[in-house]
Amino acid sequence: MSSKEITSSNSKIILEMITPHRLTVSILIRNFCLYRDDEKFKEMDDQVLMCKYRRDFCVLILRLLQSPDLPLLELKNLLNSKKYVIPDSLMESFDQTLATLNEEGIGNLLDIVDSLVKIMSRSEDHPNSTSVIAKTSIAGYYIRRFIVYFEKLTFSEVVKVFEDFQAYYEEIQKCTNFLNPDDENTDSWSSTREQWSRRQAELFIATQAALLSNNEGKALPPPELQNRISNILKSNPDLSGAHFLAYLNYLRVDEYCGAIESLLHCFDRNVDPDVKCYNDEKSKRHRFAALNLAILQYHFGHTEEALASLKEAIQVSQEANDNICLQHALSWLYRLTKVNEDKLIIHCILKSSELSLSYTASLGLQTFGQYGCLHTGKTYAIFETLAKSDMINCQHNYKDLISNNYSMKSSLWQLYGKTEMSSLWSQLLLYQNMDSLSPGKAFYGEGYCLAVCNIANHLLVEGEYGLVNCVLNFAKKRFPHQPQSNVWMLCENIFVFTRSLHHEKFAEAESAAQKIMVMDKWEGYLRLAEVFFYKRDYVEADKCIEMLLNQYENDNTYKFSDRYYYVRAKIIKMEIQFATSYPDSIPSGIITVLNNCLIESQTSQLDYQTALIHLILANCMLHIGLTTQALGVLDKCLVQILGHGGCYDRARATLLYAKCLIADSSRLSNEERNKVIMRCAHMLEKVKDEFSKVEAKYRVKDVLFLQSQLYHWLNMKTERNKCALEYRLLDEEHTTKNIYTLVKYI
Repeated sequence: MSSKEITSSNSKIILEMITPHRLTVSILIRNFCLYRDDEKFKEMDDQVLMCKYRRDFCVLILRLLQSPDLPLLELKNLLNSKKYVIPDSLMESFDQTLATLNEEGIGNLLDIVDSLVKIMSRSEDHPNSTSVIAKTSIAGYYIRRFIVYFEKLTFSEVVKVFEDFQAYYEEIQKCTNFLNPDDENTDSWSSTREQWSRRQAELFIATQAALLSNNEGKALPPPELQNRISNILKSNPDLSGAHFLAYLNYLRVDEYCGAIESLLHCFDRNVDPDVKCYNDEKSKRHRFAALNLAILQYHFGHTEEALASLKEAIQVSQEANDNICLQHALSWLYRLTKVNEDKLIIHCILKSSELSLSYTASLGLQTFGQYGCLHTGKTYAIFETLAKSDMINCQHNYKDLISNNYSMKSSLWQLYGKTEMSSLWSQLLLYQNMDSLSPGKAFYGEGYCLAVCNIANHLLVEGEYGLVNCVLNFAKKRFPHQPQSNVWMLCENIFVFTRSLHHEKFAEAESAAQKIMVMDKWEGYLRLAEVFFYKRDYVEADKCIEMLLNQYENDNTYKFSDRYYYVRAKIIKMEIQFATSYPDSIPSGIITVLNNCLIESQTSQLDYQTALIHLILANCMLHIGLTTQALGVLDKCLVQILGHGGCYDRARATLLYAKCLIADSSRLSNEERNKVIMRCAHMLEKVKDEFSKVEAKYRVKDVLFLQSQLYHWLNMKTERNKCALEYRLLDEEHTTKNIYTLVKYI
């Protein structure tokens, strides 16, 4: 039945149900108090066991008070589980009390309530006694609340309480077999027939909302969470927080209709029907409702609808002179408009600092750093801006912004070609989130997911495919839902693409490139062009590259990230032109185009792409006979590639260096030339090992072929025959699908 609690703030009636489960928990607490008063308990010699009884019972009651209502069968299995040590005599008296209540009826129920009253009265008379419940404790507050609500019931309502208990008790008789006491189904949130008090519901909502924000992997799965929310709303239909949690849950699975319906229901429930006039509180709800609606539309890519809702929030905020809501709205305006973006961000940062909105100010600084990266490329200014954000984050312990800042720095170093620095910042982010170092203080959001995937990419280029699988499996378990799942999906497809390309499984590589295109359009086109290039389908490869180049050259508002794709596209374009003209002649304009592309990459401080352009430039010079100049160009890029490149790039750079040394040695005496060739033959051992590590067998065969030729030149027949045999065995195991000319490819 129900009783009424009148709140002083808005005179809203909150119904509290006396359910059979709550009656049963009250009986359990009562029997424990009686058990502790028993002489046998007081005479126990084992003080450690007595303490364990008290501790386990307190933990059990705390769990039951915070959990939704459980069927009696699940409650008994929880009591009988090995997780809690409950005295056998207490369990026997508890079972006997429930059976007596079921048989004797309402009179016994009233006696039980009277005994609860006496227990609480004794706690007032003897506050220091160890045999009673403290009046101000959680259990004491629960019992006093139960007594107050019970005493307000009419006789007919008391009868209804007893009838509900009988039905609750008799359900256990219908079950012939008890559940396993140690079964995981006895978890406190597992019941499908839940009765939620308002405080239980609020605790559950707060817990799940925090998990969705900080550690989604530990939150309930979307279907199960939605079932819990539905059960909460049956008991508490006016609870707006449940609708907002449903809104967050729908966002996890990109369910637009459910998300917008839940958000609207949330703000409908927030409107007080007793307030007839349009007051400031009502206006505030409307302002934040419009702001949240704009965020929802932005999440689903509805830019026009999001902008319309945001303008409404800005207009209402200006009318109400609400600077806080206005600043939140302006921080979103940058994302939805392309006009005066830098001025909007700067104004937001300055105004947020004036209003002491430190979180918004720090977020604005990070946004400004991102804007600077995409438009100016001035690294010193970007890192100074992020350092200011770091200061604010550390002062206020904004874990999510600290995580985002680390991941942004990692991404910047990756963009600028310093992969080791990028990996270092990712590892720092993972290290600060170790549960063993900061239990309860870790944050597992988007930044953490990016760091995990960055480590996976770093392991990928090092040929550690087994470790890549382990890291990606960890990311899948930790981030099973969108939008974070898109990050590891992209990383996983890049892994499949790279490995398939090294294995010459072009169909699988092309399929992976198509999947990459869904999540990152231009990255997908670049990868697809690579597949066609390795398949020697130069026409299709050129089409993919031209699509990207045309987009860049025809768009006057391109960003720095577009320039990054542009430089990569130009590199593949030059490789295509070189491959189509070889061995007849090298196009006369290819070196000029490479130099122009070199200027573009150097201006944008894309150090690693600059090194790759130097590599291609040196290869062209080698094939037109400028071997000394080729070695000079290689000196400019070898340190960058050997320091920050993966196994594959390090191997092909060293291979080209060896070929340039061999070609340049023709002007030396025979003795000196033999020394150079011997040095190069030994150098190729390291190249062979690195190609083997990434499983690029066709490149290993190229190295073995060159080694055998060098040993033949040096008249080292044993070594020559060993290389030839290794080549033959490898060719039988991995037949090359395309004819790779040794001197053609880097």
